[in-house]
Amino acid sequence: MPVAASGAMDDIDCSSSSFEFAGAGYHVDCQRSVDQVRSGGSTGASEIDVMTISGDDPRMFMTVVGVRVAAPRLYLVRQNLGQNFRETFNDIKAEDWKGIGNKNGYDTAEFTAVISGLPSSCVAIQRYLNPAWGGFKRRIIGMGCSPTSRESVYSAIAKLAAPGD
Repeated sequence: MPVAASGAMDDIDCSSSSFEFAGAGYHVDCQRSVDQVRSGGSTGASEIDVMTISGDDPRMFMTVVGVRVAAPRLYLVRQNLGQNFRETFNDIKAEDWKGIGNKNGYDTAEFTAVISGLPSSCVAIQRYLNPAWGGFKRRIIGMGCSPTSRESVYSAIAKLAAPGD
């Protein structure tokens, strides 16, 4: 079941989000959308949480999206990280994509992209949770980039607590 991001994202206090981030020197914003979903004869709700993390020293950003389906008989079908990345972050032109497998509990890939005019080293992450009827009720997907080094992105990922941690 595809779950599309709503155009109606509301700013929320990050403490009420499905994510936690503990790190000094970062700016963190959170948003949420709750939408109705339908497929076949089933209806329910989907909740999308977005956390955006940015840092200046070193310069980096990370966006993490959590999708949760709260509907009987509706679930997320597993797709690979590349497919979900292209659907979720469709405005990012990822080059030199290299899947590196499971790292810190996430399916992880590294790539390069031009972000705000700067060549950047980037990381994509994904995790599925709450298996149900051959699918899943929750998915976490994110990406982070830095014009200096992927290490600043990996450092931020280490400070992120997402469902499943």
